[in-house]
Amino acid sequence: MLAAGLLLGATYAVWQCFRAKRLSRFVDFDEQNRDYVDELPSVSIIVDACTETGQLSRFLPLVLTQEYPEFEVVVVANSEAESTSDALSSLKVEHPNLRITFAPHGTRTLSRKKLALMIGIKAAQYDIVLTTCANCRVTSEQWLTTMMRNFTPEVDIVLGYSHYRYHRDKRWGRRLRVFDTVSTGAQWLLSAVHGHPYRGVTENLAYRKQIFFDHSGFSRSMELLWGEDDVFVSEIAQGRVARVELAPDSQVSVYYDNLRHAHRVLKVRRDFTSHRVRRKSFIVQAFMSWMWWLGLAALVAAVITAWPNAVVLIAAVVILISLCGVVSWAMARLCAVLQAPQLWITAPLLAWWRPLVNFCYRIREARHAHSNYTNYI
Repeated sequence: MLAAGLLLGATYAVWQCFRAKRLSRFVDFDEQNRDYVDELPSVSIIVDACTETGQLSRFLPLVLTQEYPEFEVVVVANSEAESTSDALSSLKVEHPNLRITFAPHGTRTLSRKKLALMIGIKAAQYDIVLTTCANCRVTSEQWLTTMMRNFTPEVDIVLGYSHYRYHRDKRWGRRLRVFDTVSTGAQWLLSAVHGHPYRGVTENLAYRKQIFFDHSGFSRSMELLWGEDDVFVSEIAQGRVARVELAPDSQVSVYYDNLRHAHRVLKVRRDFTSHRVRRKSFIVQAFMSWMWWLGLAALVAAVITAWPNAVVLIAAVVILISLCGVVSWAMARLCAVLQAPQLWITAPLLAWWRPLVNFCYRIREARHAHSNYTNYI
């Protein structure tokens, strides 16, 4: 039992170490040594202000003042009244590269998010588009340069990264949300690094505009409220070269009024759309989670069956502490790469707790699956 517990737990711990070292090596070595463009391309930044409007006037100037030779910013507002608001009008006077359009009201059986992106992309005048949202804060004046430097002739898609404001999350369950965000991010980012992209984030996603039209936009997932960042990326990335950009200057911060609710909605939504994307990484994640659980069960069984043998108890405790230490170290490296708060001691506990939470979310998603379709609106 002790040997089984050690083997099973070590399988999960080694896998976490591999993920942490691979992602760290990608940022520290791979990104530093790959080819970049000699001349930065012109780009259209599409800002979706239909689904998140509260922070637009605060964060839009950070986008407009990027240190970049030639770019435009296309804001898709929720209505014509919003598109001519005082804040946007004054910014338009100061920044001639700002363009404003709007999504009409009354459009049913269609995702507002997809509608805003389609309108923005069709209005874009440059060949490369970079999508983001009104509630996203660009953290560097080099954000645009860092993302666009990847568009060498063979590259068609650049997957950036975004995360919520970790330091503003003070409510119960915040450590689990950090662990879940980092684990999910590492999962799809590493899949893309290994040449199998299946997800991106519309808060920080760039691609050649022609790809959008070649795939008829979001037509293959038009019946879904979601899918503009995972189903769409999974489709357009097949047979094309996609790059991941994880430099600190390239990452953006997403502001939510209610973090708990936003995190819950994102989990339900992406769990629902996961059956339409590549599933290899999901199977590996589930298998490793089982290894971690079975390793704990084997150690507990060893102690119970040998009770009151102190040697077995001490051996089981030593094995458990050692494995937890390795997992904590690996998660600390992942958190550092993805700019998340360190978890340390809680990381192994959250690794046991997260599969149970995910199971509860899947039950909930199954009960409310109909609400993910546009005809439910």
